[in-house]
Amino acid sequence: MTKRLFIALLLLCNWVFILAQTTAVVPADAKAVKYRRSSLYMVMLDDKGLVNAEVIKSTFMSMPIPEKFNDHTLPIRSFDPSTLMLTEEEKKSAEKKGGKFGSFTKSLANGATGGLVDTTDTKYLPLKIDKFFNENNIARDLVAKWFNRSEKGTFNMNLIGERGSYDASALDISAAKSSARGISAIADAGEELIGNTFVVVTRFNYVSMESITAATQKLGNFAMALAAASGNTVSAEVKQATDSIAKQITGYAVQTTSHLYKLVWNDSIEAVFYQNYWIDDNSFDPAKKAAFDTTKLFTLELIGDERANASILEAKLSNKSQDELVTKATVNAFDAVLAKLQRKYEIFRTKTPLYSGDPITAKIGLKEGLEPGDKFEVLEQRQDPKTGKTTYEKVGKIKVERGMIWDNRFGAEDETVKTGVEGAAASGTTPASKIDRTTFSGPKGLYTGMLIRQKN
Repeated sequence: MTKRLFIALLLLCNWVFILAQTTAVVPADAKAVKYRRSSLYMVMLDDKGLVNAEVIKSTFMSMPIPEKFNDHTLPIRSFDPSTLMLTEEEKKSAEKKGGKFGSFTKSLANGATGGLVDTTDTKYLPLKIDKFFNENNIARDLVAKWFNRSEKGTFNMNLIGERGSYDASALDISAAKSSARGISAIADAGEELIGNTFVVVTRFNYVSMESITAATQKLGNFAMALAAASGNTVSAEVKQATDSIAKQITGYAVQTTSHLYKLVWNDSIEAVFYQNYWIDDNSFDPAKKAAFDTTKLFTLELIGDERANASILEAKLSNKSQDELVTKATVNAFDAVLAKLQRKYEIFRTKTPLYSGDPITAKIGLKEGLEPGDKFEVLEQRQDPKTGKTTYEKVGKIKVERGMIWDNRFGAEDETVKTGVEGAAASGTTPASKIDRTTFSGPKGLYTGMLIRQKN
């Protein structure tokens, strides 16, 4: 074979490989694309005075962690804020802080309107959440879970290796300090995985649609009064139609107020952990075990908060039970507030693999709060073969196509009346039965497995 022919064949192979990457055919393992996810722990306020509290709590406890996150759940899934007593000193200290504390309580106060049942005193709720974290060593236990801490108190890197697709030898703590690759891999794991651990604390409110029924009837009466004042009349048929609609409306609205926290993990904390607390099966040290058991090194920082509603309007002839309606509203409200937190706080935004490159599609939709025209950046995941460090190179931009948004909200497949989820645009959507992914417009050459991340 001549040198010229060899080069020609090599170029042909590369060309075929590029075509294979951009084809619309989805490989069998498209759903198994591996990428590093942020980790999430979901907690709710156990407000026993809330209407339908048991159904809401049961629904929350059974909700799986969204697949775009790693499940970093701890045993405690809820807490009752009324049991956490604050001293006068703690209250005064919190009031002096101002800043986020002030905006936090203001947003909560704004949520206690519209007929919502509000049985929790929210003035010092941020402080009570902090107290819950501190008294239950939540931040420390999140770190312990990352390192698979055993009952004996020893750690290992198995979970980090699994979630980060690291080679086990690169994460060998005993050898890491003698290897540039080991040091880099451990630092990369801390930045990419441990440092992206989030806690979402959610408070639920509930409102019966009976209040909306009353408002609808009042609207009919108001229309008649307004018409009379202007010398006009409203036909009896219009009034009857208004009353008829009001009588048929029943259902439930659930409001969520979620507070986003992030585990604080940086170079200095990492250094203290490995120096003062790290022990494994080959280097057990009772003093280091005791030090970790009592440490207050690890903390959670408040990123911010958001609110969202989900309401369901059903005819009284619907075959849905009250519990089913409340369950549906609870799931959709939580999904909506999670989507709003990601839209508002860039640090919390998740990456999603492209499902196909031509057409450009991804398995996200209304559940994630998508709206027509939303923009995403396309990332190509790369790893330095020498250090093992992961980087993400921006290779393009895509935009959500109008009329091609997947309605993947809970219960969308059997929905007869559109659910009002705050932040979701009814226009620009396609019934769930028609599509099972969202379509984007963008450049050619994208392929299955590339990652996308929403941009403002």
